[in-house]
Amino acid sequence: MRIGWYEKIKHAIRYWLLRRLPPCKQTVEVISQSFERELSLRERVILKLHLWICAWCQWYLEHLQIMRNSMREKGLEGPEMDFPAAPTLSLEARERIKRQLTGEKD
Repeated sequence: MRIGWYEKIKHAIRYWLLRRLPPCKQTVEVISQSFERELSLRERVILKLHLWICAWCQWYLEHLQIMRNSMREKGLEGPEMDFPAAPTLSLEARERIKRQLTGEKD
């Protein structure tokens, strides 16, 4: 009987918090920012409460951490990341596109 009572109170608290905390869209932004900067105490508390309630945001945070750790292990973090050269348009193709956009005739 006590377990049912405890679960009801826990559910009521989660529901109450869910209606007062920022939505997932804003929380995802804070999660992403937490990798770039130190969060304020208020932001950390709100984030922890939201993560206690929302399994989707927990999942998002876990996957970001996995990706970050994988990139660190491979040594791909930072501006020195080596991407293959992207194909570029020829000068002639650029001029042709520019004329099309401006409405110029040949």
